[in-house]
Formats: sequence, C-alpha cells, structure tokens
Amino acid sequence: MKKIFESMTQAESLLGLAVGILSVILLLFVVYAFFLSGILVKKRLDTASHKRVLMVGYFIGFAVLSGLIITGMAFGFQNSGTVFNTFFFTAFPYLCLGVFLIGSIYRYRQNGFQVSSLSSQFLEGKCLFWGSQLFHWGILFLFFGHLVAFLFPRSVILWNGEPVRLVILEATAFSFALSALAGLILFIYRRFTTDRIMMVSSKMDLVVYVILLVQIISGIGVAYFDRWGSSWFASSLTPYLWSVFAFSPKTEIAANMPILVKLHIASAFFIVAIIPFTRFMHFLVAPLDYIWRSYQLVYWNYNNRMIRKSKNYFPGKKPANN
Repeated sequence: MKKIFESMTQAESLLGLAVGILSVILLLFVVYAFFLSGILVKKRLDTASHKRVLMVGYFIGFAVLSGLIITGMAFGFQNSGTVFNTFFFTAFPYLCLGVFLIGSIYRYRQNGFQVSSLSSQFLEGKCLFWGSQLFHWGILFLFFGHLVAFLFPRSVILWNGEPVRLVILEATAFSFALSALAGLILFIYRRFTTDRIMMVSSKMDLVVYVILLVQIISGIGVAYFDRWGSSWFASSLTPYLWSVFAFSPKTEIAANMPILVKLHIASAFFIVAIIPFTRFMHFLVAPLDYIWRSYQLVYWNYNNRMIRKSKNYFPGKKPANN
C-alpha cells in the first residue's frame, strides 16, 4: 500500500502547482488593489458597494493566506516530513477537537440564544434555493459516506470487491462532490452580488468559504488523482482515525499518504475547530427534541389575572415583570 501511495504522490508537481496558483492569486490581488484605489479616489461609493469592495478584498486576502499555508505545508511535508507529520497528525487533531469542545460549550452557555445559522432566505431566495440544494445534498452524501467507511470499513471493502460496484460508488461520490462545489460557488456568488446579503456578511463567512473551498477541492483532487479512495480510506485512514479517538494516534499511517490527502485531513480538522466561531454552530442545537416532546397546549381564552396568581403556572419565586 505504501508503494502505491508513493507512486501516486508527485510532491514536486503539487508544490509547483500550488506556487503557480498562489502566484495567480497574488497577481489578482495586486490588480484588485489598484482597481480599488482608483474607485475610492474617483467617486464616493454607497454603503453596499463600499462593503462589497472590502469583502472581495478580504476574500482574496484569505485566499492568498490559504495559498501560502498550503504551499508551506507542501514544502514542509517534502523537506521536514517528520516534524510536520507529528504536528498535523498527532497534536493538531487534539488541538482542534479541544477548541471545538471548549468553544462550543462556552458559546452555548454564554450566548445560547444567539446560536443560529442567521438565515438570509427572506433577503434572497432563488439563488439560495439552488445553492442550498446542491451544497447540502452533496455534503450530506459525502459526510455519511465517510461516516459509513469509518464505522463499517470491512463492509465497504467487501462491497468494493466487485469492480462494478466500486466504480459506481466512486462515480456517485465524485458527482456529489461536484454538486457541493457548485452549491458553494453559488453561495459565494449570491453573497457578493446581492446588496442585502452583503450588508449582513462578516469576515468569518469569508473564512468559512475559503476553508470549504480548500476542503472540497482537495477532496475532488484526491478522488481524481488518487483513485479508489473508498477502498484505501476504509483500509488505511480508518485505523488512523480510530487511533486518534483512542488517544494513541498512528501517525505513520497518515504520514505515508499523498500530500493532497494530508491537506484534506488537516482542513477537515480545522473545520471542526472553527465550528464554535461560525454559523456551523447551529447544527449542534437542532431542535431534535421536537420529535418526542409532548404536544403543546394553546389556550385561546383564559383569565389573565387568574393565571398570574396561580401557583401551578408560577411555582416558587414570582417573576419580576409580573
């Protein structure tokens, strides 16, 4: 298995590709900076347009930063493999999980009623509908696909024993990955082209977009360049992930993976770490108790004065506003 991964891995080519992409992004950033300076000098922008210009600048800046990080990771894995592998596949997962747990508990306890996806559907619905369908169906399929391979690796390997079923599974997963990418691009387009959406946007929204782009594109790259991922994920990465949760990480397993796979793993853990600081937090407080809770009783006619005095409704200390 190690020899197969080594034959698939072309570190020098990937590093050159990353540097090339980073150079293009930097060039776009420079062009945008000149364009921005010209606009601000020539005319005064309205609030929405001004914020759009700033947000596009932030988005490009975050993309440049992510490109620098990816280039540094590729260079580090190639030249200082032991140090980088130890950090990203031994310490980094626990760091991310710790930030996720502590941050989620703190935010829920301190600002429990402010945990929301901050839906903007009433501001714009058409583009949101198509983007949401493509993105969420794609992400859900991929998430549960990874989860099944994590929980039942033997079953996945047995399923993939038939070449036809393996090809069908890989093609289906690849299609859903493209669907998720298309939905994410629609989300980005919607946020930058709709004034009302732009006014309620934050820098953290842009960070989420960039890291999701890295995660999805790296996953598509893995599926294209390192074929039959459903099989080697179940046989190789699943033991590594189980070892992480068993507090005995088998770093050597992840260390033998191609750089794209390493990037995909690291970005996945980073997404877990930023959940408490983003809109992702809302899925942790989904109202699942609605499924089994008792029916809600609604009274249309009642005596307000009697209810306010009744101990059945206000046991213990009486509320200050009554």
